[in-house]
Amino acid sequence: MKGQGSLDLSVLSQFRAADLLAVEPAHPALGEPKAVALHRIELDPSQPRRCLRDDSLEELAESIRLYGVLEPVSLRRHPRHEDRYIVNRGERRVRAARRAGLAAIPAFMDERCDPFAQAAENLHREDMSPFDLAAFIAERESAGYSRAEIARRLGKPRSFITEAARLNDAPEALRQAVEQGRVGADVRALYQLVTVARERPEELQALLARGGPIGRARVDEMAGRSGSSGPKIPTAPAVNATGRRASGGRTVLIVEHGGRRGSLRIKACDGNVGEVRFGDGTQALLPLSQLQPVCWATEE
Repeated sequence: MKGQGSLDLSVLSQFRAADLLAVEPAHPALGEPKAVALHRIELDPSQPRRCLRDDSLEELAESIRLYGVLEPVSLRRHPRHEDRYIVNRGERRVRAARRAGLAAIPAFMDERCDPFAQAAENLHREDMSPFDLAAFIAERESAGYSRAEIARRLGKPRSFITEAARLNDAPEALRQAVEQGRVGADVRALYQLVTVARERPEELQALLARGGPIGRARVDEMAGRSGSSGPKIPTAPAVNATGRRASGGRTVLIVEHGGRRGSLRIKACDGNVGEVRFGDGTQALLPLSQLQPVCWATEE
């Protein structure tokens, strides 16, 4: 038997406008999912993701028409309007629910607003534009966060954050090509094209002017001719088939990164990342473009 003021969640599995005749309290208790009228919900102007694909949004709206909103969104109270809320997480669901014709949406109340949580959710759902990510990184850096901290908070490698941050330098023509679907939204590939744009802008302009899709193989080919796609390697001493010099020992390349020196151990399959073993015994995977070659050395 339901008592006065109890919360009936049975409608959440098939959430429809017809089920939303009851008026919700102004401030539902924290932690409880509650039906909130969509006209009371405002989108977060600081949401890291700024671009939403219309076709993806329509697919979600159609799913909501068929099955309802199956996962509540997260909201916080509006700081200036007592009867309104701002989206923490779930902007796509709010937009799609409006498109589907719903009057309300199930929501959790959470006054904690963490921009890193918003960005991480979008990244792991793979629905965040790489250029939105680049802008987010720049905003967090302006707020005093280091790239190492940004990487930790987003659960991404430091090298990924470094490459994504470079996309803020992308020319408008490249941005448009991504929006048009001619160039994939892979951060690594776009980082390579931004490098080409900086070093050989006329070549990238000519490629984009041709029209048509630009595949990853073409991007790798262009990046392979880029002076900063990897360090300029000193000529190695002669070695035999086992990789050892005639005098014995294994030949390794000594590189410098961030004021520390170490030996370059392994090149990843894409030829742009290497494992460096530093003198203190630590190891790190780093973009070759960030490594400064020093000399060749022989390890016994």
